[in-house]
Amino acid sequence: MKRLMGLIILGSIWCSFAIAQTSPLHIKCTPPKNLKPGAAFLLKVEIQHQIAEEKTGELTFSIFNASKNAADGWFLNFFPFQYFTTIQNENYTTSFPFTVPHDYKGSFAIELVAKVGNIKDSVRYTINTLNK
Repeated sequence: MKRLMGLIILGSIWCSFAIAQTSPLHIKCTPPKNLKPGAAFLLKVEIQHQIAEEKTGELTFSIFNASKNAADGWFLNFFPFQYFTTIQNENYTTSFPFTVPHDYKGSFAIELVAKVGNIKDSVRYTINTLNK
């Protein structure tokens, strides 16, 4: 009986933890692992949400070099900021085109941040550049 009670308590703690970790806003995308210098890429992004009300949100796309400094002026990043509206049961899909400089060497990071009111989600990915 003690073991059963322990499992029930442990199970309820785990369920509470899993529920607490569920965010009503989630960024989903599949960035490349590697790109060649000079390569242009269209990053497709989907914002998934569980927000019942219609609200306006903002999505930003930033590029950082290996030193963690913003590299937006160096890379071609035409649309770093977009608005979206949360519509119940509908996800928002968009894309961010960017181009790696021809003489860029090393890795760089991309970061996406979505905000709707006080709700926020962000993801960061590191992309390596390959030799030509």
